[in-house]
Amino acid sequence: VYEKKFYRQVIGGAMGSAFTLTLANIFMWKWEKQLVHRLKVSNEIYGRYVDAIFFTSNDSLEFID
Repeated sequence: VYEKKFYRQVIGGAMGSAFTLTLANIFMWKWEKQLVHRLKVSNEIYGRYVDAIFFTSNDSLEFID
């Protein structure tokens, strides 16, 4: 409900939903595996807390994208 009107979400997952969090963690686990290995080899830093990520890299922006 927003401004006394009902809306239906048609794309994406509900924020704060346990299921959405689980799906996000599954996706991130697969993505992180490759990134963390690469960062360890090049002695870089990586950290993640729920939906926030921090890492250092000397790679080009094109490669990171």
